[in-house]
Amino acid sequence: MVVSPGKELGLIIKSPTVASSVEAATYLKSQKFESLFLNLPRSLDELVAEYVMGMRYEDLVEEVRKRKLLPEPVESWLREHEPLLKNLREEGVEVCTFCYRDDKAFEVETKNAIETALLVLRDSITEKVSVDRWLKLLASQARTANLTRQEADYILDESSNYNKNICIASFEGRELKRYLEQEMETWVKCIGLPYHFTPLDILRREVLLGKASEERIRQLVKEHVKFIREMVVPKDLETAIFEWTKRRLYWHPSIFTKKESEGL
Repeated sequence: MVVSPGKELGLIIKSPTVASSVEAATYLKSQKFESLFLNLPRSLDELVAEYVMGMRYEDLVEEVRKRKLLPEPVESWLREHEPLLKNLREEGVEVCTFCYRDDKAFEVETKNAIETALLVLRDSITEKVSVDRWLKLLASQARTANLTRQEADYILDESSNYNKNICIASFEGRELKRYLEQEMETWVKCIGLPYHFTPLDILRREVLLGKASEERIRQLVKEHVKFIREMVVPKDLETAIFEWTKRRLYWHPSIFTKKESEGL
């Protein structure tokens, strides 16, 4: 569909961390917009609208749990989105919200995340990479990428009713932009950088592009198992991602500045 002239959509592409969500929430305070598209499944749309109207955050979590809209622990699946949701309840914020992720795609992603964790544990214990299992799992993840166009169409349809729109996305926002900018004025703001992809992030991308050989899969899975064992387990995912990025992008000006501020 072609959106009427004068309407625009800002695409905030953020790294998948709580820290970047806090940064995004702060950035939103400086923006004027009428609608906000959240990268949550559409099944949460009604509850998020109720939350914006006054529901307590704890009650939102319990309703999601009661309706079984997200796997357990529900708090973990919502943690990255919590700062953005709580920002919507601040005084003076009046905005229409939409959860735009396809429910089936989101369900597949959550199941795959659980299967990925189990497969990492299995390979860590056996010290062998289950190439066939990884290929099957990553192939199913690649199929959900084809739904990006449907999500873009949903955003375009709903945003056509407003002049100023903002959409929150993770790195799949690059694909969203490709579709959205064809139909309406679109600008991009990247948040949570620098960020270095984990070995599993890299493997997903290479499988999607058809570039992952069996040897490459073994290499990246071994690197990811090491990342989980040595960085995530003794700390937490958020800290591990920060430390991973700091090690890999030590030359980046932002990393150098952070090291100086920490006295390193």
